[in-house]
Amino acid sequence: MTSIKRSNSDKAASLNLRLPPKKAAKNVANKTAPSQKIFYSIVHTIPGRIRFRIPLLARDTEYANQLKLAIESDTRVTNVRANPKAASIVINYKVGVISDNQMREHLVNLIQTAQDVVVPKEVMAKSIVGTIFDALINLIDSTRKLNQARNVIVYRRVRTDVWERILSTSRSVIKRLKSATMFILPNKRWRLRGNGGMNSQPLKLKSASEPELV
Repeated sequence: MTSIKRSNSDKAASLNLRLPPKKAAKNVANKTAPSQKIFYSIVHTIPGRIRFRIPLLARDTEYANQLKLAIESDTRVTNVRANPKAASIVINYKVGVISDNQMREHLVNLIQTAQDVVVPKEVMAKSIVGTIFDALINLIDSTRKLNQARNVIVYRRVRTDVWERILSTSRSVIKRLKSATMFILPNKRWRLRGNGGMNSQPLKLKSASEPELV
């Protein structure tokens, strides 16, 4: 009887020893699973400007925000305009810093890795402000189209009336204000942290696969 009980306990112990490694192996496999490949196409490109069409932008708002913020964090980029409904994103960048081919390869790499980027909380204020400005610009564009349609119906032709001038001027002013605000906002936010040693440090995005330093 003693030998039977001992063998059963040994068997149970061996089973208990085998289970954790299998579970751990499964967890490791999940963590190291490769990210999905992002499909894209280049719609238009000239020196200093490139437009991508990325179907995932229309389906995944989180990815759209991650990609936009990842691209905006690059100091060579001067402006980013995403249109999730059209599944496209337009990037303006400085000419002459690196070649257009290198910049295109860099942006393609960001498209593929943006889903693994952890966005720091410090960047979110910039994203919210940019979204507000984009919404105002889209509202003005929609209003201009309605006004132009009204002019066609009433006057049988497209004409530049007072409202068209006001809306066009407002759009230009808002775009300039957005550019100035997006340029100033990061520097102001670092000063508000109250840590003088961090004022000169550039803002960086950290990949989810990188270990956190303690």
